[in-house]
Amino acid sequence: MSSTDLRALRTRDGHTLHVHTLGRGPAVVLLHGFAMHGAQWIPLVAPLAGSFRFVLPDLRGFGRSHHVPFTKRDAVAQLADDVEDLLAQLGDDRVHVGGLSMGALTGLALAQRGALTNARSYTHIDQAPRIHNGDGWRWGLFGDAQPARFDELRTLLDEATALRDVPFDHLPEQFSKRVRGAFGRFFQTAVRPAWMKRGAGLVANPIVARRVLPLAHWGVYMDVLRAYLDERHDFRDALVNVRAPVTVMVGEASEMYPAEGQLALARTVSHARTVRFPRVGHAVPWEAPVGFVRALHGALRG
Repeated sequence: MSSTDLRALRTRDGHTLHVHTLGRGPAVVLLHGFAMHGAQWIPLVAPLAGSFRFVLPDLRGFGRSHHVPFTKRDAVAQLADDVEDLLAQLGDDRVHVGGLSMGALTGLALAQRGALTNARSYTHIDQAPRIHNGDGWRWGLFGDAQPARFDELRTLLDEATALRDVPFDHLPEQFSKRVRGAFGRFFQTAVRPAWMKRGAGLVANPIVARRVLPLAHWGVYMDVLRAYLDERHDFRDALVNVRAPVTVMVGEASEMYPAEGQLALARTVSHARTVRFPRVGHAVPWEAPVGFVRALHGALRG
């Protein structure tokens, strides 16, 4: 099936995910980050749509796929299952693959299981290969702030378990406020400019939260966060056997994932091209859109 015809993905566990498509040419699958959706790529990839067909899924639990539950405890593994199914459904011999944050973690999971063997290229955007610090690794999620941030999230997740089936608007006010606050702090960590941090913090407001986040199935967000905290993913060697061109884009001021951990990943691939964005945080495509589009174009041209 041509990616220009693809609007929905049927997953191996029987669910349907929404897919956005744009452009013509070799297929490019881009995977969005946590609490984002595929359409957010569109303004960035539009300048390249004359040369490439962009296939932009709303990953399970997000965007127009918000209704799709996680049926595996390991959310990252299930996201990788879904993208494997997408690559199979596209039917193209060789596809460019790229991802940001959670999407890049999914890309590493695919690489580790050998699913990128036939990729035309792989583009990795601001994601450490290992979430948890320890054993000499200190560049996981939140960097040196990880212990305190993880404690906060674990407390929230423990309370969320008993409330999972309660509609978000009917949650106890104090708990709902803490969830919105946690999301606000999470999104603030994802950006560096002060004005972006102020905007991200507005998610703590109930009116803003309802407008920017689908909350009908709010438990899916908890599923992903729990997988981050409970699963000990270690993808530091995931790209070693990827023969396709590899581009690693690093926000040098990323508060989400310290740059050194991402650079360590790039060093495992002798042919990797590293693109560093000085004074840019985790949200590379939106903090440095012109540089990002230029770097993506270079990555897709190989």
